[in-house]
Amino acid sequence: METLEGGRTAAGAMDRAARRERAREGQRMRHPLTAEPPEGSRTAYACAGLAGRAPVGGGEVATVELASTGRRFAAMVIDLAIAAISLAAPGTLASGIQYAVDPDGQGYFLLAFWLLGCVWLTFYGAVFVALWGGTPGLLLTGLRVVRLWDGHERPTWKQSFRRARLLAVVGWLVPLVNLVAFLSRPLRILTERPYHHSVIDIAARTAIARRPAR
Repeated sequence: METLEGGRTAAGAMDRAARRERAREGQRMRHPLTAEPPEGSRTAYACAGLAGRAPVGGGEVATVELASTGRRFAAMVIDLAIAAISLAAPGTLASGIQYAVDPDGQGYFLLAFWLLGCVWLTFYGAVFVALWGGTPGLLLTGLRVVRLWDGHERPTWKQSFRRARLLAVVGWLVPLVNLVAFLSRPLRILTERPYHHSVIDIAARTAIARRPAR
């Protein structure tokens, strides 16, 4: 009986280890430095002296330098400061809604500010990335957002909106999640070297790269 139970325990441990390995392999296949470029891509990535996989096939390949940890961290701090200040706009509108509905209460203000803040942050991120290739923090630190396997093109509006929406939902709309995200994101950026490819960029199929010198 003990042998049977021990066998089940060992099998369960092996199964968990296999699932973890599959998850790590899936993560590697979505990372710019470790994933195999799809057919037709002419982009290869590099970061901190490490080169990613080169596209298969002939033709000229352009190497794109991914953002360093320090620049990404600085960009995040700048964007957080700008976003916090810019939330005065939805805050003012939420105050107007509260005054129009119930001048003596606060419930409508909190609800309106919560929802309008998510819309505003989505708009902020999507417009800057789609039109100029990055948020103010990224642009000021010499970085840009690019399509994952076309590193010279700005993200499409769809990619920009998806990226901004996920950031707004994770960072603002869900109270507990945004607190965890706020505390964990700087740590992950600083510890996942040489390059931190966030879940947000994985979902949007984008990457953060250095802006080419002019």
